[in-house]
Amino acid sequence: MGKPIAPYDPLADTSQLVDAVVFGPNVSRRLGRVLGINLLPPGDGFCTYRCVYCPLAPVIKLVSSPGEVEGWLPATKITSALVASLEALEGLGAHVDALALIGNGEPTLHPELAGVFFGVERARDLYVPEARLAVFTNSTLLARREVAEALSRADYVVARLDAVEEGLWRAVNRPHPRLPGPKIITNGLKKLRRALTDGKLVISTTLLELPDGRTNAGEEHLRALANALASIEPDEVHLEAPLPPPASLAKPIPRQRMVEVALELSEALESEILLLIGSSLPVPASLLKQLRTAGWPGGPMGEARLPEDVEAMLLEGPGARTRIRILEALSAKRMSCNRLARELGLSWWATQRHLERLLEAGLVKTVAFGKRVLYAITPSGLSALISLRSRGAGPSFPRLL
Repeated sequence: MGKPIAPYDPLADTSQLVDAVVFGPNVSRRLGRVLGINLLPPGDGFCTYRCVYCPLAPVIKLVSSPGEVEGWLPATKITSALVASLEALEGLGAHVDALALIGNGEPTLHPELAGVFFGVERARDLYVPEARLAVFTNSTLLARREVAEALSRADYVVARLDAVEEGLWRAVNRPHPRLPGPKIITNGLKKLRRALTDGKLVISTTLLELPDGRTNAGEEHLRALANALASIEPDEVHLEAPLPPPASLAKPIPRQRMVEVALELSEALESEILLLIGSSLPVPASLLKQLRTAGWPGGPMGEARLPEDVEAMLLEGPGARTRIRILEALSAKRMSCNRLARELGLSWWATQRHLERLLEAGLVKTVAFGKRVLYAITPSGLSALISLRSRGAGPSFPRLL
């Protein structure tokens, strides 16, 4: 039966092999407070890829099918572990926004994927009915009917597509030799898009440069990627940077180029384009356009020098961390003071005081919405947030999803 089931492991994260079935809750940039469900044998790593940027690459065992993996836990055992975790969290009064199938490799390898979905859905509906069911996949097995059918029941699918040119795909993702090429993977994503009638499809692309100088952010490949994305029609496209060395064999492209790629794709596609920088919330391309129109003070994105009073307000004193958290939250969507207070776990009065300071500094603005007042980040606020992120300042969240 393999290693013992650990129903709740609050210290685990996806930068190391998870020796548990259920882990978290952790903070997700995309989904809020997330409970992870590891479908791979606990403490072991299997995947159809060994991506150059994956922190698990040194310990991942490369496979192409479920039959090459030993130690699978039955769907019923995974459901039991999830139920035990949800009961423990219920006793603690902990909130969960999403249940995410993720873990030590590619979750769609599980031979009882449909049974896993059925059990997870039943447990979700019983304990956390408002939570979304999310799946993170590298997209390689979507051509299999049973995989696509199972994923079509998800509320939120994040599917990887880093390269659409064969040579670059092999160099970046380092797939198992028996896997189909990027054209078959793209066709699988199209089929999933059609099957995912009630859920959201997100395509995740890690922008990088290989040691030999090749990059998936070059103009020629970017055009091919845009054509593939246009044919898939995802709800969103998320552009990410790889982990810094030594975790990655690749290096990030310059932040300025990441912004340019996001803006170029936003012009070519109807899908919403979001830029994920570090552990911060996704930044919509629409905000990047505002920032470009307003002009980035001090030079390219991430190189701006903040005014001394703004820097002091965001980096010094007991309220600095909270003010950055408010900017992080508003970079995702406009919110009222009440909504901000609830999401950040603050009192209304404390939230209002911080908003007043951010308003005075020009980092946020008010927007009338009927009889309510919403708060939104300004281009200056986004510029300040990105500048702090590029220097590693501000709150640091676990790298999960």
